[in-house]
Amino acid sequence: MADRPTLNNPRVHVVMADGAEWDAQSINPDLLRYERTAAKYKWPGPSSSPVTWLTFMAWAAGTREGHIPPSMTWEQFSRTECVDVTNPDGKAAPPAVDPTDPEVDTD
Repeated sequence: MADRPTLNNPRVHVVMADGAEWDAQSINPDLLRYERTAAKYKWPGPSSSPVTWLTFMAWAAGTREGHIPPSMTWEQFSRTECVDVTNPDGKAAPPAVDPTDPEVDTD
């Protein structure tokens, strides 16, 4: 069985280089945008690259909700403008699915 993470739509808290802070809720279009971009650039999956995934969710949701201008590219956001991104719900990234069966405890 392949590694198939359970994706969720995380809330994000972002701190920008200019000191601005904001919260955003990612939604399905943000996940789809990530998938299209990841496929185009051959990025590893969310469970292999959780910081990139969460930062992308912040950029997509922040752009869609108007926290950042539509002219701010992903490269600019991720490299210089976003200095911190967290999930206030405590989920940094979707969990990886273990493809092996759990061992049965016979004791």
